[in-house]
Amino acid sequence: MEAQKVADAFGLGRATSLSEPVARGEVGEIRRLETERGSYAVKQAFEPLTTEEVADLEAAGAFHRACWDAGIPTSEPMPAAHGGVVAEVDDEHVLAYSWVELDQPDTDLDPAAVGALVAQLHDVRHPMAGPMDAPVHEWFEAPIGEREWKGVLKASRAAGAPYADGLAELLPALIEVEWILTPMRRLQVCHLDLWADNLRRTRDRGLCILDFENAGPADPSRELAMVVFEFGQGDQLRQRRLYDAYREEGGPGRVTERGDASMAVAQLHHIGHRHLTMWLGARDPEARARSLAGVEEFLGGPLLLPDVDRLVAAVNG
Repeated sequence: MEAQKVADAFGLGRATSLSEPVARGEVGEIRRLETERGSYAVKQAFEPLTTEEVADLEAAGAFHRACWDAGIPTSEPMPAAHGGVVAEVDDEHVLAYSWVELDQPDTDLDPAAVGALVAQLHDVRHPMAGPMDAPVHEWFEAPIGEREWKGVLKASRAAGAPYADGLAELLPALIEVEWILTPMRRLQVCHLDLWADNLRRTRDRGLCILDFENAGPADPSRELAMVVFEFGQGDQLRQRRLYDAYREEGGPGRVTERGDASMAVAQLHHIGHRHLTMWLGARDPEARARSLAGVEEFLGGPLLLPDVDRLVAAVNG
């Protein structure tokens, strides 16, 4: 893509440079665009998006804008010149955001600051309309299931996967904890991806929430439990400090039972399952190494039933 074409697509003035990719995820990569008006993060999807996927991104972008307008510390979503937030440049779908200098992902952030910020985020009430009024996606509440887990283990053993023994050892506990998964009840628009990759410290020591592209309907209590798990680090004191700060800031979520950890379990399991199947289907050493790193992270930091019980006990004193 040409730098000026990207700048024109978002009305950002005269472009001076567009970098090579500086970061990548599973579905896209980020480049840094420099223009006369400043620096911007340009996110480009690896594959062309469907009409439905573009509609989902537009809905998520509207929520992101509402959070920005409410004063949530985040990168500003840039409006596309022809409306919305998704622009098409040389048949590629792109989004643009103000550039923010960030530290590396870190789960050791101040838990009280994290709790207060998530409470402020949950106080942004966005209309449940259009794509935001759709059912909760299975990624956030459905189990993988015993049959599928055993099938992946069998395929991994047949392929000589280096993680097969570790997966076999952990499998009974993975299947056990999925019994707590239940459908969500009280819904509002939530971020849905508040892991350490997307809630980071900035270079000026503040906090910043990134990547709203997965935003959608969810129970804020379950998003809260997920954040308590991620940034509590299994330390009950940290977990309680985060939870108390969230409540003191007026956050609407409450963690009172095992089922409130459902979204954290479901997401971790779907992420892990995705890496496992990607390792099995990888066609080159680079893709296989990237998938293996994801598998090892999943197997090394699971959320199991005893962890859930300790978390619920911690936040309830």
